[in-house]
Amino acid sequence: MSGPDTAPQKANNPPSYLSWKFWAGSGISLAAVVAVGYWAWTVFNSSPMGFSNQNASPTAAISIAGDVNSPLPVSIGPLLTTSIVRAVDSHTNIPDRGSSWVTQYTVERGDTLTSIATRFNLKPESILWGNADVLQDDPNLLKPGQALFILPVDGMFYQWRKNDTLESVAGQYNTTVEAIVEWPGNELNPLDPQIAMGTWVILPGASRPFQWEAPMVATGRSRTFALGPGACQGKYNGTPGSDAWAWPTTGHTLSGYDFTSTHPGIDIAIYMDQPIHAAQAGVVVFAGWSDRGYGLLVIVDHLNGWHTFYAHQDQYNVHCGQQVYAGTLLGLGGVTGNSTGPHLHFEMRYNGVPQNPWGLLPPS
Repeated sequence: MSGPDTAPQKANNPPSYLSWKFWAGSGISLAAVVAVGYWAWTVFNSSPMGFSNQNASPTAAISIAGDVNSPLPVSIGPLLTTSIVRAVDSHTNIPDRGSSWVTQYTVERGDTLTSIATRFNLKPESILWGNADVLQDDPNLLKPGQALFILPVDGMFYQWRKNDTLESVAGQYNTTVEAIVEWPGNELNPLDPQIAMGTWVILPGASRPFQWEAPMVATGRSRTFALGPGACQGKYNGTPGSDAWAWPTTGHTLSGYDFTSTHPGIDIAIYMDQPIHAAQAGVVVFAGWSDRGYGLLVIVDHLNGWHTFYAHQDQYNVHCGQQVYAGTLLGLGGVTGNSTGPHLHFEMRYNGVPQNPWGLLPPS
């Protein structure tokens, strides 16, 4: 027993690495480090580019270029399996299926051919050529409530006929075989593009003459148009016109359609039974009913390559072969044919080709 002046003695303890507590603590620490490392490795390998995507679906697929029919299994992280989907690279900007076929549009009050075409980023003629049976190439036939086909691209909507071939249709309508076959909405096999009779096909970029561009029929000096039973059959001579045109009506206001590539004349505002006069000297080569939407129609051959058309009349006051002069009464204004209100549809054609009357008639 030590006294007050005796220093405390150092305990004789064994080394710490021989203690069970040392090894127990070290084992726990090592296990924690391993667990954290394994968790980090799992997160890193289960996310694209090594970063976690909290919004990713476990069944999502990674797309790469290749063959759509050759999915390759791949493991992404533990307990997660998906496949690599190969997408075709066509090197062409092809719209999705929803925009590669026709859609329908219901005509609303106030719609015009031009407004509908503008709404769908199409040319006006594509609206007509997509609905030839309904509109008959005449914008005056638009009616509220009417259901129209809207093409996904400028061109034509065509129903395949017996004996049609890709080459014959493409040549007739100014497009190409490749354009028809490659358009996705037509769903044609490029290796064997068979089209059954009666099938509707989109003809991208196609065009054709309008139905109102009827052929002229030569009958001696004068020529008429095959537009219906009002066509004259005789051979007429007379006093030709000059290049001094006159307005066919007292008013010069546009009421309806102007001259465009889809409307070969101008619609002049008139009232019912307003007098309509010849715009120049010539002979009458059509007087009567037209099957092409003109209603009661008078055509004057000016015997110099020019013809003028006066459509939708309530009555006509001339006969086939009659000599007329500028100002001669031809008939009275009306709403016959494809007309929703009184107006005179007036056309001027040179060698059968419609010309813009605004540049030919005298200033108002």
